[in-house]
Amino acid sequence: MYKAPGTKSIGGGGPSLLDFLVGAALLAYTVGFLSFRVGELVTLVANYGPHCAAALAGTLVLRRALGRRTRWALHIASLTALVYVMDYVVTKPLPEPSAVHSSMTVAITGANAGVGYETARQLAVNYGVQVIMGCRSEAKCSKAADAIAEEIAIAQSSGSVTPMLIDLSDLQSVKSFVPNLGDRTVDVLFNNAGYVPGAGAQTNQYGLDPSFTSMHLAHFFLAEELLKLNSELRVVNTSSGTHHLCALPFALPRFALDRMHLPQRPGCLDEEYLKTGIRSETDGAAYIQSKLANVMHAVELPRRHPQVTAIAVDLGWVGTSILPFMEGALTPTNLGWMRSASAGILPVLHAILSTKEDLVDGLGGKRKLNDFGVIQNLFGRTEEAFSYPWWRDGPNANLSRERMIAVGERLWEESASLLQENGY
Repeated sequence: MYKAPGTKSIGGGGPSLLDFLVGAALLAYTVGFLSFRVGELVTLVANYGPHCAAALAGTLVLRRALGRRTRWALHIASLTALVYVMDYVVTKPLPEPSAVHSSMTVAITGANAGVGYETARQLAVNYGVQVIMGCRSEAKCSKAADAIAEEIAIAQSSGSVTPMLIDLSDLQSVKSFVPNLGDRTVDVLFNNAGYVPGAGAQTNQYGLDPSFTSMHLAHFFLAEELLKLNSELRVVNTSSGTHHLCALPFALPRFALDRMHLPQRPGCLDEEYLKTGIRSETDGAAYIQSKLANVMHAVELPRRHPQVTAIAVDLGWVGTSILPFMEGALTPTNLGWMRSASAGILPVLHAILSTKEDLVDGLGGKRKLNDFGVIQNLFGRTEEAFSYPWWRDGPNANLSRERMIAVGERLWEESASLLQENGY
């Protein structure tokens, strides 16, 4: 067996130290890859099960025929190919730019960075869309808009960007945003702004969990205000595959569930949460609770406003600045563990740009978008909310689609009541 200079075998004729170190590095990388990409892998298998099984079987057969170090190369090549397939190959092709797109006005919250910025950039530069960039910081918003404006000029696009202030922690700021639009009518609202809250944040001036206010209630309010000006508004909510964590663990056997010490309750947004949880300090499940609320909001919107099209988007893990570890020279995105913003926004672009007919495609011939809102998965394909196997009436809790839609109705009523209580 070949040994690199300076390496020693472990245990005589066994693997060399180099073999051991490379194997450990590959294992660590694979664990990281699976940890970040597990949601995407679940969606990939759900949509392309036979293809995934065939690829896995072929890889395993090939692996058995190769030597140890050739297997390393196969392992690296397989993960690289998997990243490319998930990010670019199976993602539904985007619509071609058209006159319909160049006549659109799209408002985006959290538009100065990350997913919001990249969405604004591609819409304005590539599709000629008139984009209203809603941001909390005037300086950051103007800087981001200037950068996109330079690209618009270079591309000679008909698009435009307009920076506007909106602070989602302040309902009065949300209220003021709409009249500040002037005579512009928003065709699509992209409720994008969000953050990962730390546990223990005290209730805000409204007596509410600040994460609930900023990531659900303010977006709910903004949509209602814009609907007064355009009854056919399309609403796109940034959700996340993490909303499945409100159900997935509770599909496990009881003995396993009891050992997990989860911060979330079954279904996350149950009656107790709507009664007391939203009026308490931020807890450890705040992020996934808000992402489930974004889904419920989208599902319920067309039932309350039949002319509305509403989509909750699952982006997968996208490399942004939402958490500190996502920034720096070596990031999960650079390692291929997370999607880049340019790849991650593809389902958002589908939700904003696709026709209603295209959005409903695959849901069944009689399905209408005003029945319920839908989910756009990370490959740009439309799904029903709460349709995965773990959303069911199980031994630990009733988390069926019917049950979650009913809770979504309660969430809507509570949200409207909270706005009324605070004079809105």
